[in-house]
Amino acid sequence: MPTPQNSQFTRRGFFGASLGTALTATVAPNAFAADVPVASPADFPETSFALNGADVKIYSKAIAEPVRVLQISDAHLFLDDERGADYRDYSKRMAAAYNKTKHFKTGADTNPIDELKKILADVSPEKYDAVVLTGDIVSFPSAAGVDFLLENLGATGVPYYYIAGNHDWHFEGLPGSSAALRAEWTSKILAPLYPKGADPLAYSVDVKGVKLLLVDDSTYEILPEQLDFVRRELAAGLPTALFMHIPLYAPGRGVGYGVAHPKWGAATDGGWKIERRERWREAGHTETTFAFRRDVLTAPNLVGVFTGHVHVSSLDVCEGKANLTARAAVDGSTTKIEFLPLGER
Repeated sequence: MPTPQNSQFTRRGFFGASLGTALTATVAPNAFAADVPVASPADFPETSFALNGADVKIYSKAIAEPVRVLQISDAHLFLDDERGADYRDYSKRMAAAYNKTKHFKTGADTNPIDELKKILADVSPEKYDAVVLTGDIVSFPSAAGVDFLLENLGATGVPYYYIAGNHDWHFEGLPGSSAALRAEWTSKILAPLYPKGADPLAYSVDVKGVKLLLVDDSTYEILPEQLDFVRRELAAGLPTALFMHIPLYAPGRGVGYGVAHPKWGAATDGGWKIERRERWREAGHTETTFAFRRDVLTAPNLVGVFTGHVHVSSLDVCEGKANLTARAAVDGSTTKIEFLPLGER
């Protein structure tokens, strides 16, 4: 895939030598809390944001030149072919869930495949510096869906960066833990969507001086290795935008905004039966997940958090940081994000 000359990937080998290896958290609770330098609020200049419909503008004195990003989330492509034949019993519900939709502006009958083709046909290097896909781009692990994405994203000539959602790797009813299934189907199906050398659980890319930080929170949880990586990335001091699938907890929001939601857990898991998956943890979130939310939102160089999952456009401001969810692309919706020098219109 095309990559800008000034983009650099940083990563950690969370999967070890193999993407197919299931992750287990073997680090002691405080083992990742080594002294890591953090950016000082006094050293980081003013940041503000403006929201107009689905268009977002982030302003900061730390941003040297405009960076234009198109966010696409929750396209829920239902494409399949003979390669998925053995898994139809596990994909059939989601394969039918979004194959007929209504366009968000016109109300006309449409479908996710046609809408994503139209969206990407309008993407060019003259308009965007990057496309970021924030999960649930396919409704189940589909080789046909990945082929479609590679062809249509590659045709834009714009670098694209993908992070998984909870449906991308999930075959409903297939035995296994969420962590193991995520590792298995990332390796078998989703791997071509990631930049070469990027770790699917967390990676970053520098686009014209703005760091795009992509973190996989598709199990609603954050691993110690991810937290350690994010802390080090934020400590570098660049203006940083965080992209994930599931939103961070915001006061007043339901458990769909589930990363570090205090009520998240087995008692509030209303979807595990219909999705035929393991139930959320009885004890709720780990301390690592709570620490992730705290450290992200208090980082002075974080300029915004951009997610999807809930299928609606929403804004919460937590610790002074904009937390925005994108409307689902199943109906043709996208989010245009501009990172701009403070004072520029």
